Amino acid sequence: MKNILPFSATLAMILGVFSLPAAGQTASGGVSAARSNKFDVAVNFTYKAAKIASTTKRFILPGGSLDAAYNFGGKVKGLSLVVDINGESKSNIEPGVSLTQFSVMGGARYTFHLAAKTPHAVDFYGQALGGGVFASNSLFPGLSGTTSSANSSAIQLGGGANIRLTHCLALRLLEADFIATHLPNATNQRQYDVRFSNGVVFRF
Repeated sequence: MKNILPFSATLAMILGVFSLPAAGQTASGGVSAARSNKFDVAVNFTYKAAKIASTTKRFILPGGSLDAAYNFGGKVKGLSLVVDINGESKSNIEPGVSLTQFSVMGGARYTFHLAAKTPHAVDFYGQALGGGVFASNSLFPGLSGTTSSANSSAIQLGGGANIRLTHCLALRLLEADFIATHLPNATNQRQYDVRFSNGVVFRF
């Protein structure tokens, strides 16, 4: 997994280089370089700095995510509805302890389009999402005993930056999110994690 981050960035830059002529045609044709697209779909690699419980050390939980955004446009330009699906897994976090997580979140995102008519400007966004997380392949001590799987509600707050490559393609430079969950852990039943993502955004 250590080589995934530079690989994804390199892949996105290569795609951008081959798409530069299309970007020039879009800008010269008088179409705004800012988002007129209705849908954004991002494929990301994710890295979560997580803790099982307040008494354990943090570890990196690698994974991937797919998020889709519907952009309202018009009088509410910049506002989107977002669905984020994320999966993560790591073995031997501690002797005999592994962890697999799958989450589904939904909420709102607001994007700030800087230099709207510049083909390769950076768009910044902030978002607030809520949903649930399902965890398995681990140990979850609760009042009724220890189980190998559990689920809870989840909240995700954060934001990021995309650089426009063409009218239909962007590079997600970085997304950073604070994620709160309430999985059983024999202490306070709370987890506060930070997740970082980068990837490629397809715009339709």
